[in-house]
Amino acid sequence: FVLSADLGTDRILVWKLDLASGKLSPNDPPFAALPPGDGPRHFAFHPSGPWLYSLQEESSTVVLFAYDAPKGKLTARQTLSTLPKGFAGTNFPSELRISPNGKFAYAANRLHDSIAALAIGRDGRLAYLGESWTRGDTPRSIPPDPTGRFLFSLNQLGDAITTFRVNRSTGRLTFTGQYTPIGTPACMAFLT
Repeated sequence: FVLSADLGTDRILVWKLDLASGKLSPNDPPFAALPPGDGPRHFAFHPSGPWLYSLQEESSTVVLFAYDAPKGKLTARQTLSTLPKGFAGTNFPSELRISPNGKFAYAANRLHDSIAALAIGRDGRLAYLGESWTRGDTPRSIPPDPTGRFLFSLNQLGDAITTFRVNRSTGRLTFTGQYTPIGTPACMAFLT
């Protein structure tokens, strides 16, 4: 199966992939719908559980979907905000990452300029742990390093990458003091 977030139609599209021909055909069902105006932007599969987490740019939420791999079917199970209670401003989340150990999810909040930390339970459900200020404007991407010990905030309009130590037991982030100036960072990849 091939999946794609369609922000404009508020759907996660699902296609069957014919491995022999490389052709795609709509799955049955062909999509998972999100509430109108939520705007799914980015999603990530859990590394070991049958779950997909979708980040909505317009509603600042994460939706947990149960993923039926043999059928390519998504079923919504939970919706959780990426913002602290009481926040009343504008925000546009950009990226969702799952920690390498599968215990935590992190969501980048643009305009709020924070990284939301979420615990992942044994059943895949999320619990809000809190947020960390990115020390820069507009976090476009938040890749963890391959060891899971560090997470980086690529602050696109802040022209810098900031580094956070990850507590692998609690999921909390601590700013290391490392601030790397670089023009409009948007993407980072590790070569291992």
